[in-house]
Amino acid sequence: MSTRRAQEWVARMELVGLVERQNLGGPGGSIVWGTFEATGQSRPNIYRQTTRHEIAVSAVSARYLAAGFAWRRDDRPSYVGGHQADGVAIGLRTSELIEVELTAKRAPRYASIFSAYRRRLELGEAARVAYLCTDDAARAVRTALTASPAGRAVAPSIGVRVIFDDRGAIRPSDADRSVSDEGAILLDDER
Repeated sequence: MSTRRAQEWVARMELVGLVERQNLGGPGGSIVWGTFEATGQSRPNIYRQTTRHEIAVSAVSARYLAAGFAWRRDDRPSYVGGHQADGVAIGLRTSELIEVELTAKRAPRYASIFSAYRRRLELGEAARVAYLCTDDAARAVRTALTASPAGRAVAPSIGVRVIFDDRGAIRPSDADRSVSDEGAILLDDER
């Protein structure tokens, strides 16, 4: 479906009261959601951090899909101390755990996440982990990778790339290179 056809469809759905939309400002267009009448769900708070994160994950998944990967949500961990990634990109030969980081976490949280990833990588659940970040979040991830034993253990298997601006939108300069050939996003780290 073309962008124009999608816009026409949304305009018609909005006219009959089944969807609402709001422009977030800047590149990326509008966010569209089903109305209460159509879905029984209340209007989302589009300025919450969680909403920004979900939109960023959606943008990343769309780019992986367009590059020929399969995409799925990660499973909830079945053990204490596990960590659920934002998504799993499945290529022809490998799968990669994807983390979208718009804000930095504290060092102990990263150490816990890296321990969980170490276990998953050792079990063969994925070949690598990709952190797609804002500038500040990428700095925090890189620092955490060198600061803790868990981070140092998984550092060779973790790629960190800055592709988001401070608002959580994919930077125009990185729109084409956020995903390319299988694994390129991980092999072209900026460490």
